[in-house]
Amino acid sequence: MKSACRSGRGARVRRALELGCALGFVLTVLLTAAAWRYQSLCRRVCGDTLRLHIVANSDSTADQLQKLAVRDALLEAVAAITAQARNRDEAVAAVSRALPWLQAEARSAAGGQPVQVRLTESDFPARDYGAFRLPAGRYAALRVELGQAEGHNWFCVLYPALCVGASSADYGDAAKNALVFGRYELRSALLDSLCALF
Repeated sequence: MKSACRSGRGARVRRALELGCALGFVLTVLLTAAAWRYQSLCRRVCGDTLRLHIVANSDSTADQLQKLAVRDALLEAVAAITAQARNRDEAVAAVSRALPWLQAEARSAAGGQPVQVRLTESDFPARDYGAFRLPAGRYAALRVELGQAEGHNWFCVLYPALCVGASSADYGDAAKNALVFGRYELRSALLDSLCALF
């Protein structure tokens, strides 16, 4: 009799372990799929965004104020240049064609300080702007270096035009808008249910 009880308990323990392993495997697959989807969405946001990156000459008050003057001049100029762009590639092409003019605008706003303006592909950290948040990644950027470019920088988004008013900006894709404006979160119904139990 004892032997039958032991084998019955052993079978139950074995089934519980098998069920636990199966649930662990399913959870791993679900979390991996969710993480892959999130990373894919982040790459799409990076690929559909043109950023502005301005680096001040130094951290002196005068150089930081000059950086802001250049920012204001370029935001106005780029808004006019990219007004008809339907996607990031068209915005980049328009900015590329206008680089000499943008260089002159930046130089004028910088009060004669040396200025270098160019289009680059740069890595940016994740950034929370209050009304929206951008994931970390590699973005196309209009980079402006003032003087020695050793001061604090300033960056925002030129396309879609998030620098000028996030409320009117739109990626044209619900998932991208949810990620940028809606505080997109990776969640699992299974994990939420388990957490609710404990």
